[in-house]
Amino acid sequence: MDEFLSDIYVSVFRRWMVLQGTDLGLVESEDKISLETDNIESYITFNDNNIIELCVYNKVKENTEFYLHFQMNNLKHAVNLFQEMKATIDEISTKPYINVILCCSGGLTTSYFAQKINETVELLDLNIHVSAVGYHNLYKIKDDYDIVLLAPQISYELAQTKALLKNKIVKEIPASVFATYNVHTILDIIEDSMNEHQNDGNNHHKEHIAFQRNTEIKETVLCLSIYNNNQHNYINYRVYNHRIKLEKEIVKNTISLNDIYSVIDICILDYPEIKKIAISIPGIVDNGNVLSTFVENGNCHLKDILEDKYKIQAIISNDVNSAALGYYASQNQYDSFCFLFQPIGIDAGLGTVIDGKLITGNSYLAGEVKFLPLDFSQPKEKLYVTPQGILEVVYKLILTIICIISPTVIVLYCDLIDDPQVVEDKLKENFHGHIDNYHIDIIKIDNLQQYILLGLFNLCIDDSTN
Repeated sequence: MDEFLSDIYVSVFRRWMVLQGTDLGLVESEDKISLETDNIESYITFNDNNIIELCVYNKVKENTEFYLHFQMNNLKHAVNLFQEMKATIDEISTKPYINVILCCSGGLTTSYFAQKINETVELLDLNIHVSAVGYHNLYKIKDDYDIVLLAPQISYELAQTKALLKNKIVKEIPASVFATYNVHTILDIIEDSMNEHQNDGNNHHKEHIAFQRNTEIKETVLCLSIYNNNQHNYINYRVYNHRIKLEKEIVKNTISLNDIYSVIDICILDYPEIKKIAISIPGIVDNGNVLSTFVENGNCHLKDILEDKYKIQAIISNDVNSAALGYYASQNQYDSFCFLFQPIGIDAGLGTVIDGKLITGNSYLAGEVKFLPLDFSQPKEKLYVTPQGILEVVYKLILTIICIISPTVIVLYCDLIDDPQVVEDKLKENFHGHIDNYHIDIIKIDNLQQYILLGLFNLCIDDSTN
């Protein structure tokens, strides 16, 4: 876009935002527009080259709910992004500061207790809201809550719940408190729990996984990963040139092709020497043609679109296949393995590497395990949201993989399985009496995105050597 027009658009966009933000209480300064309340810190920053940053930070949950940056090229797109930001602010503002969930086996015995607590909260004018849920639904809605309180009858689930909800406050309700519906003690437990959480000095930094195999590449490349987790959509990206030159993350409620363009525009502006763009995306990716993805207008021949728009070589890959290649590049011990990603609530994906080569199959359908006609005890949608249900799904998927490929190693990413030994034990039970010396290693990883980005870089290297 002509720089003069871009400057005008930024000026018009800024004036429009200030007018739209009157009800929000936005404050304008020289280089940014900001908003701060008891539970929100938000800003719109205007940078060089007409690059604009939008951010919404949840002060109570201590995490970024919305973040992106883009170069002003299209006024309508900029307005849409601000509307998304405003929707995020509205959603946080209408929620109580502290969301608490009382959990029992079915949700009935805690419903009355939750009602009594909310009545007292209203009288005391506290910023707390309490809900009740059965344990089988807890993991499906876990991201809506800050504190999880388990009723005494399911206290045996405490250790597992803490292990699986590492970023949540999880506590057991004392039997004497639960039996007498002691509201004031529960409120004390909630207050003490939040104080402990705010005083916790543990900083959780992103893990950077190093390459263990050949990484020589002379070109500058952009690697971009699109994924969904915890009810948010993310774009993670890196610019590589012998080392990581840039690494950032975008957080939005929805992801569109325009968001991908914005990332590429900014990266090319700062690194005009970029020669390749590698993108991972959920769904079937057949020679650059993308199907079955959650990206808005994303079912398209993305490779051709990007190469025509930017005149730069584009490499498009499935997300789990990229993760499998990333794991291969991160270690020297295994040249053959299967990489299984089982998310909460949706179907799994599989990436298979044999003798250092990714197996994609006819029409790139290898790894689309959602099409397997497996027999489950319940509909998959119900199994996907509980630890016991996920265990059944993962066990049967791995059992199927073993019967077809029989790998020595399965790499597993699954938030609802804390100990992979549980899966190994079930497999041993299945083969007992048939193959008594059977053994498979299940390696659990905790950072999917690092492997995906590594895998995308590995694709750039392989492409350069072909």
